[in-house]
Amino acid sequence: MRVGGGGGVQLQHSLCELCLAYEENAEHLFFSCSVTQKVWTLRDRWKGLSSMHHNKARDNFQDFHLVNLNSRQNIVWQGMWLAIIGEIWKHRNRVVFKQRKVDSIEIFGLAQVTTWVWMKHKIQSVQFSYSDWYLSPYVCLKSL
Repeated sequence: MRVGGGGGVQLQHSLCELCLAYEENAEHLFFSCSVTQKVWTLRDRWKGLSSMHHNKARDNFQDFHLVNLNSRQNIVWQGMWLAIIGEIWKHRNRVVFKQRKVDSIEIFGLAQVTTWVWMKHKIQSVQFSYSDWYLSPYVCLKSL
């Protein structure tokens, strides 16, 4: 992909800019791309639970409802889903427009930070540090 001098973006191909293997569409980019699949796997490892990776937005989002959490805790956990989606999109744009290297670990790490910052600013009862969040997200969620 390149930015044209006449204003606008001229596409050289329609392949996903992260994996360069399949045509890019929202479903592929966010849920079935090999790079973003790694992000979802990092999420699974981090939360300490395994889950099936869904390739549809609705099904994938529903994975972010944990039966052991109350509604407030689940809202925060679902904020993590939004942060991952947002970071995938921003990372894709950094790859396209700033020629950044594709990095699933960076995507996930930024989503963790984004969610923690949001919690710290929006929920007065958050008493845990980023280090706590990074090491034990489930314990932190249960404390809300």
